Amino acid sequence: MAKRRRIDWSVILDKDAPKPTWGGSRAPSDAVDLLLGFADLFAINELDALLKRTVELALHPVGLVRAGLYLYDDQLDLMLGSWGTDLKRKVIDEHHAMFQLDEPGHRVAARAMSGEAHWTVVEDCPIIINGPAETKIVGQGWVVCTPIRSARALLGMLYSDAGLTSASVDPERQARAAVLCTVLGLRLETLRGPGKPILGHSARHPAVASALRMLAEDPSLSGGDIAKKMGVSLSRFARVFKADMGLSLVEHRNQLRLDRFLSLVDSGGSNLLEAAYAAGFGSYSQFHRVFRALRGTSPRDYFSSAH
Repeated sequence: MAKRRRIDWSVILDKDAPKPTWGGSRAPSDAVDLLLGFADLFAINELDALLKRTVELALHPVGLVRAGLYLYDDQLDLMLGSWGTDLKRKVIDEHHAMFQLDEPGHRVAARAMSGEAHWTVVEDCPIIINGPAETKIVGQGWVVCTPIRSARALLGMLYSDAGLTSASVDPERQARAAVLCTVLGLRLETLRGPGKPILGHSARHPAVASALRMLAEDPSLSGGDIAKKMGVSLSRFARVFKADMGLSLVEHRNQLRLDRFLSLVDSGGSNLLEAAYAAGFGSYSQFHRVFRALRGTSPRDYFSSAH
């Protein structure tokens, strides 16, 4: 490495040279102020807290009326909800919401990736509020889709609308939202590390968690029933389920049904056939086959040896 040398003005200027004059005029920058307002995203190391803070920033200083932030699951081709806002601009939990990214949605992402359009306006959209139990359509108007991306892939989308107000699309605010989404994309890249999915296995995959809740409520559901409710193909969902749970959807469902069957029998009041149907098995022969596979013996021999 070359040896450094001093280049102070006092060193390099002759004593008779004119002295530098410092300017004092103001030089503000809205862009710099905006980026500094987003700087605290890099101090947040927990994904969900990062997403919530992003929605808060979308309200202020960005100035959007309403916003909802979704992460993209490329395995299921689903947009998975995180945080959003209600009609009073209060930040609310929207982890229960998800939807299939359709072909126009992929076009929005492609336009952003190419630099053609960092945000896209969609007219005549339903204006919705996402409650824990249901999604309600409360009006109709414009929605702006602003992709969240890395240099290589779509990571998510920020959706904004005017709620029930008469506000029109404000290009300056939407441009600020695009800057926010760019900063979030950079932060997500540093948070997850190169080559790692955003939706890691430190927490159960949202789609898998939804499936587990469905099966807990109704163990008779088939894998096809669950995939249809989610709007995805069975093969795609089955891959995600096995990767997250370490066993197949069929294996988990059979174990769940058998556990429920044994609980019903132990509690009394049900014979084997009634308990098998109540536990979600479609037929006694199916129950018998699963029981033998998991317990290594027939139901009759199992209960005979137990008593």
